[in-house]
Amino acid sequence: MFELYLLIFLLIIIVSIMIDTLKIGISPMPSNKSTAIEIVELLKKSENETIIDLGSGFGNLAIFIASNFPNKKVIAYELSFVPYIISVILKKVLKVNNLEIYKKDFLKEDLSNATLVCYLFPKGMEKLEDKLFDDSINTTIISSTFAFRHIKERKIINVDDIYKTPIYYYQT
Repeated sequence: MFELYLLIFLLIIIVSIMIDTLKIGISPMPSNKSTAIEIVELLKKSENETIIDLGSGFGNLAIFIASNFPNKKVIAYELSFVPYIISVILKKVLKVNNLEIYKKDFLKEDLSNATLVCYLFPKGMEKLEDKLFDDSINTTIISSTFAFRHIKERKIINVDDIYKTPIYYYQT
């Protein structure tokens, strides 16, 4: 009987992730360790006291950033329910006190006065770019894998991993 309940529970989780994937346009994808390390190195240049992870998924990158910058405020936004819950649980278990996690659409939030970190998808990058222009947000943005259409990056770092993952560094 326990196996049946476990199977039902797992199916609910899978269906929830699938529904959110269809609504949002992408499934949650964790950043690999090499990419996270490169992002932290770039964040060391930031003078902002707040770092915002846009689309934080299961919270791996947000927790890694918060652990590396204990004196900075780290905010993570995630729309998908299951990854959000898992990231909240991980935050509590790991006692990451400088991290705030919200189940909100970051496009409806104030992103000014913070350094932005993202691993989105092409449509998500378009929407973020539009928001940056519409709200006249001038900040540092670090994007894993995907680039903006109209904002020119200051530099591109290719991570030493199997995919040579590009990280785009922007100063708008």
